[in-house]
Amino acid sequence: MTFSPPFHAEVTGTGFYVPDRVLTNLDLERTLDTTDEWIRTRTGIRERRIAGKEESASVLAVHAGREALKAAGIGPQDLDMIIVCTSSPDILFPATACFVQRELGAGKAASYDV
Repeated sequence: MTFSPPFHAEVTGTGFYVPDRVLTNLDLERTLDTTDEWIRTRTGIRERRIAGKEESASVLAVHAGREALKAAGIGPQDLDMIIVCTSSPDILFPATACFVQRELGAGKAASYDV
């Protein structure tokens, strides 16, 4: 006898988005008592991206979501669930995922933050 789970989940596409503004370790050398080498050898970080005033977590997530939909070859109406993982939500309530759901046009997708 074989067992078939009642639900099936899969990731069919992924996407990402990073803000345009770059802050390098060399930039930090100018204002902090540190060096590129010190930061790199201890953290592996060479640069970080800085979001602009209009680039909230939901704006970044919508860009990434559109890339994921494109990679999967599906439309927002085909999404069953949107999960947003962030330590910097737009606001505490409602979930950032709800803003992403609205902007993507994925009205029937369950949406929550982790």
